[in-house]
Amino acid sequence: MPPEHHTLPESPWHASPPVTELLRRLSLNDERAVRAALSGVPTSAPTLDRRTEALVELAGVLACGAPTAACRVAVEKARGARASDDEIVSVLVAIAPTLGAARLVATVPALALAIDYDVEHDEG
Repeated sequence: MPPEHHTLPESPWHASPPVTELLRRLSLNDERAVRAALSGVPTSAPTLDRRTEALVELAGVLACGAPTAACRVAVEKARGARASDDEIVSVLVAIAPTLGAARLVATVPALALAIDYDVEHDEG
């Protein structure tokens, strides 16, 4: 029996054919598509600008609870793409509802150290 196929209703927000093809290939664990996505190699799908991409990458690093070293790499990439420290901290605030209180509080020291601020030794 063939698998059931669902068709989404028409919408002006549907992804373009290159994007849907990329999603299809990734969902099938297509080796080339997965390798390209993991390496950051541009695809035929539309891409984000460098700054936005760096901030989204930082959000992913923060969301998975990565250590300070990984946060620092993501922060330096964001700074290299001209993101300010205020914008970098705003990423944490933006994902806070997703993180929840415990993960948020646990993530702050790593991000703070990554932007060269030590919350443990603040004199303020």
